[in-house]
Amino acid sequence: MRRRLLYLLVLLGNSWVCFRVLKDYGYEGAWMPLQSIMNFSFPPPVGHRVLFVLLADGIQAAIPSLGYLKCFLLSQLVAILLAFEAIRRWGALFVREELSIVAQFLLAIILIPTLHYYDFYDFGVVFFFSAGLYCLFTNHFLAYLLLLAVGTFNHEITLLLVPVFVAIHFPEGLKQRRIWGQVLLQLATWGGVRALMFWLLPSHAAPELRLQTNIDELLHPTPGLLLRYLGPCIWMGVAMLGYRRAPQRLRRAIILLPLLAATTFVYGQFHEVRQFDAFIPVLVALILCGIPGDIPLRAPRQNPSEGT
Repeated sequence: MRRRLLYLLVLLGNSWVCFRVLKDYGYEGAWMPLQSIMNFSFPPPVGHRVLFVLLADGIQAAIPSLGYLKCFLLSQLVAILLAFEAIRRWGALFVREELSIVAQFLLAIILIPTLHYYDFYDFGVVFFFSAGLYCLFTNHFLAYLLLLAVGTFNHEITLLLVPVFVAIHFPEGLKQRRIWGQVLLQLATWGGVRALMFWLLPSHAAPELRLQTNIDELLHPTPGLLLRYLGPCIWMGVAMLGYRRAPQRLRRAIILLPLLAATTFVYGQFHEVRQFDAFIPVLVALILCGIPGDIPLRAPRQNPSEGT
């Protein structure tokens, strides 16, 4: 009972700090108007990231006196709580159970500097990648598939979980038809959700390519850009200290980082560090594996068929 109370209080404490930073220091950008998004009059791709938009609309329907901003913040409070609980359970795979709360502290420290303008999906990305990886590493494929489907309503970046799935089963697992069948099922699930969104919210606009902008930014980095990545680079250095002690499947999950870099290079903007929020669960797990002492005792066992 005392342990559960500890987990609850640490969850609430970390979530409240993150929520207050979002509320007090975040802002509504002209390019991300909350009212237009909640009225589904905003074009894709943002217009297709509807999961927590629907929650905000539900809150407003239940309490009509609340404005758009308050409904948005309440929806994000739910997403924050989910993200912090998921990261604790994910972290518990790599340290003793009683130290799993360290994962929540790490999430708060790493995530808070990325908070700037309001959007409906960043905390959801952390939740779905943390929970999805947890299900993959504990061999709960059906739960993972459900998270993939629901998470795609939050952000289409869930597609990157599929190559991560392939990587953690490399190489022996890829000789099994079952694994390739699961890969096809994931692609069909993701594609089905995306097709449904385009059917419900039609769009003829092609995704905006930002190749030239990102090339210019990388060739002529500003002090502001370098400072934004100073913190993540330091934490990446800490994570590399845990690399040698990390389970093989966690090492292979690092493929997510170059995948995020590639998608950011083509479609995103490198000055927004939040583009790499999906990698935070892997980063946290690697840091936990680097804690001195005989702590990483709960690294998930893998089936012999999944490789070493």
